[in-house]
Amino acid sequence: MKSIKRHLIKIATATMLTFSLVSCDKFLNVEPVDSLSGNNFWKDVNDAETFTLEIYRLFRESALLKGPYFIMGELRNAPVRKTGSYPNRWDIQYAAEGNVPKLAYEVRPTPGTDANRFWTYNVEWDILDDWTPFYRVIQGSNILFENIDRLAKNDPSISSNIIQSYQAEAVYMRCLSYFFLLRLYGDVPYYTNANNSTPLPRLDHVQVAKNCLAELEKIKNNLPWTYEEPANRGVRAMRGSVLALMMNLYMWMAGFDEPNATGYYQKVDVLGDELVQQGMNGAHAYELIPLNRMDEIFQGRSRETLFEIPNSVNYQGFVSANSRKMIPFYVLDGFMVNLNQDKINSELAYSPDYLKEIYPEGVADGRKGVWFDDSNWLSGDGKFRFYKFLNFEFKGANSAENYGNSITIFRMAESILLQAEANGKLGNEEKAASLLNLVRARAEATLYPGNGYDNINEAIYYERCKELMGEGWYFFDIVRTKKIIDIKYVSRPMSYSLFQAGAWTWPIDRKALTNNPYMKLNYWNQ
Repeated sequence: MKSIKRHLIKIATATMLTFSLVSCDKFLNVEPVDSLSGNNFWKDVNDAETFTLEIYRLFRESALLKGPYFIMGELRNAPVRKTGSYPNRWDIQYAAEGNVPKLAYEVRPTPGTDANRFWTYNVEWDILDDWTPFYRVIQGSNILFENIDRLAKNDPSISSNIIQSYQAEAVYMRCLSYFFLLRLYGDVPYYTNANNSTPLPRLDHVQVAKNCLAELEKIKNNLPWTYEEPANRGVRAMRGSVLALMMNLYMWMAGFDEPNATGYYQKVDVLGDELVQQGMNGAHAYELIPLNRMDEIFQGRSRETLFEIPNSVNYQGFVSANSRKMIPFYVLDGFMVNLNQDKINSELAYSPDYLKEIYPEGVADGRKGVWFDDSNWLSGDGKFRFYKFLNFEFKGANSAENYGNSITIFRMAESILLQAEANGKLGNEEKAASLLNLVRARAEATLYPGNGYDNINEAIYYERCKELMGEGWYFFDIVRTKKIIDIKYVSRPMSYSLFQAGAWTWPIDRKALTNNPYMKLNYWNQ
C-alpha cells in the first residue's frame, strides 16, 4: 500500500512540476524548478518512467486539445466546403478560403446563443496562437535529458542503455514539438537547456530544423525498432519514429532552402532505405496493413504506425467538444456518430472536382470503394461520407466508440511516399515509381504509370492527397512544396508576395512579447 501511495504521489508531483514549467506572464523566461534538482526525485527508473509518460501526455494535450492543429492542417486553403448541417460550420468555409483573421479573432458568443458561431467555442481556433503548450513539452524534455543520468548515480544497477533510451525519447519529443511549432509559426525560439531564463529571439525555421536533425542523428540508434509490449507500439518513440521525423524535417528544409535541396533529398532517400529495408523488411517491426484492415491504424498501436497520439472517446479527459478537433466526426452523419448534432448531414464535404482529380476516371483504386459511398461521394453536400476512420465491424451501430480516432502523426505509407517524392525530385524515376507502387499495391490500385498521371512527381503528390486524406497533411504539404501559390493545385491560392511575407504562418499570442525585447509576431497578428 505504501509503495502504491508513493507512486501516486510521484505522478501528481510530476504533473504539477511539468505544468509549472512555463510561466504565463514570463513567456520563455522559464524559472529553475528547485524541486527537480533536489534529492526527492530521480531516485529510480519509476521516477524516470513517470516523468517521461507525463511528457507524452503533455504532447497529446498540446497537439490535440490546445487548438485544432490537425483540423487546420487538413482544411486551410483546402478543397473542402461546409454543408447544410446544423449548427452552421462557417469555420470550414473560412479555413478553405484561407481566412485566418476570421478564424483566429472571431469573438466567441455565449454558448448556445448563436448557431452561426458555435464553432468558436467548440473548435477553438482562437487558442491555436498559443505556443506555450508545446514549450511545456520542450522544457519537460530538456529536464528529462539533463537529469536522467542521476539515476545511474543513485542506482548503479541501471545500465547506460536505459539512460540513453530515456535521453533519446527526450530528444525525440523535443524535436517533434519543434517540428509542430515551425510548421505552424515559422521561426520560433529554440533552446535545449533545462532551465532557460534568458529572453530569446525567434530562430529561422530552417535552422531550427537543422538543429533538430543534428540532435536526432546522435540518438536514432538508441531506440528499438519496436517494443515487445504492444501497448507501447507507436505511442512511444521508436527508431522508426525518429527516421520519419528526420525525413519530414529534411523535406521541409528542401522547400525553403532550395539551393541545398538536392542534398536534403539524398538524405531522405538514405533514411527511407533504412526505414524500409531494415525496419520493415529486416526487423519486421512495421508493415503496410492490407486495405481491408486499415481501420486498425486509427484504432491505434498498429504495425503501420510510426508515431501517434493515443485517443478515443473513452480516453481520459475526453469531452464531446474534443470531437471538433478530429476529422472523423466532420464527415459522417449523426446516425454513424452521435457527437454530430445533425442526424442527416455531414458537416464537411470535399470538392467533387478535387475528388475527380485525385481519383481519375477509369483507374482502379480500392480506397474509393472502401472509403466512400458510390452514390454520394461526389455530392459536395451533406450527403458526403468518408468512412476511412470507421471500424467496419460495427458500422451502423450508432456508437462513437466505433471510430478509430487515435491521431496518426507518422506511418509507413506517409514515409514511403516522402521517400518517393525525394527520388522523383532527384530524377530517380524508377525508384520513385517502385516506392509509389508499394502504396498503390496496398490500396489495390492500378500501378504507375497507368494510374492516370504521366508525371511521376504529380503522381506522388496526388497519391499523398489520397492516402493521407483526413490526417492533417494537406496544408503543410502545399506550403513546403509551394503549391499553395499555384492555382493549378489550389483553387484558392495564396499570392507569392503574401507567401514571402509569411502569410502561411499562424498568428502568435501577444503574450510572447512580455519581457522579451527580441520577440516579433507574425503576418496575421492584429
